[in-house]
Amino acid sequence: MTKDWNRDGICSVGHEPRYPQLFDLIIIGAGPAGMTAAVYAARRKMKILFICGDIGGQMNYANDISNWTGVAQSTGPGLRDQFFSHVKRVDDDNAHFDLWVREKEKVTEVSKAKDEFTVITESGHTFKSKTVLCTTGKKPRVLGIPGEAIAMKGNGLSFAATQDAPLYKDKEMVVIGGGNSAMDVTVQLMGFSKHITLMTNIDKLMGEACLMEKIKQSEKVTIKYNANVEEVLLDENSKVRAVRLTENNGEAYEYNCEGIFEEIGQTPATKFLEGLVDLNDRGEIITDRVMNTSLAGFFAAGDCNDGHHKQVIVAAGEGAVGALQAYEYLLKR
Repeated sequence: MTKDWNRDGICSVGHEPRYPQLFDLIIIGAGPAGMTAAVYAARRKMKILFICGDIGGQMNYANDISNWTGVAQSTGPGLRDQFFSHVKRVDDDNAHFDLWVREKEKVTEVSKAKDEFTVITESGHTFKSKTVLCTTGKKPRVLGIPGEAIAMKGNGLSFAATQDAPLYKDKEMVVIGGGNSAMDVTVQLMGFSKHITLMTNIDKLMGEACLMEKIKQSEKVTIKYNANVEEVLLDENSKVRAVRLTENNGEAYEYNCEGIFEEIGQTPATKFLEGLVDLNDRGEIITDRVMNTSLAGFFAAGDCNDGHHKQVIVAAGEGAVGALQAYEYLLKR
């Protein structure tokens, strides 16, 4: 957004703000962790640059969120808009806060020399900061098949069972995947759906024995092994009506369903940090309880770190902790 006022001897020129030469904190990523961090850091009177790529993160894929304390029910995009509205209100309050927001931009490189970080974006802009908080989250892996992109836009293909499972009460469901995530979603759906077909492209399920036992004992669940899903079929309203799959023996057919959960894994959005901070074997940033990483002054919160529970409320809490920890880091310096 345009900043057209003087602040710390800095004024904007035209529609591109003249930024501080050195920020206190740069926040990368605009999911629940990043947006919460922006609000908390601003209230510590830090000079913050908030670089927003995909605003909302995985909230964008949730059709229903009913476990955010104080909000009985919301869609994922609805809660995202409430979060970002709060951020923008802080951004607009120039008398009290020092927050700059760059929307629709992604970071391609981060480096550190002495006590300063350099952050470069895909548009070629370069920014300097004393600290960085990464909140880039994860992205669901997708099959890349016809019909999938349309179905995932609120048309019956979901990635968030904790929020969306109640929407599929008494419906015929398909879960794609064969690991712990897919089995966990299947167990959640057992409490709501009429019937669930778990489809995996190998000849067995892989994961925790307790989940396998619950699934195999349930009369609501059918397991299809060696099933390769090749297309999501939509009705005239662009809603999911079936999947087209091929088995290893070459047999192809349509399988009717009213909703799909894809659980074939997630990819942390951390590739641009390789060599800068320690990552685990899944590509997640390794952090301690207060979001410190292996690099002093660099913090990570939300689904991009190695925390166990991946939920909106957990990510938001970690974002607050990361912002406060960055503030304390600067105080100690």
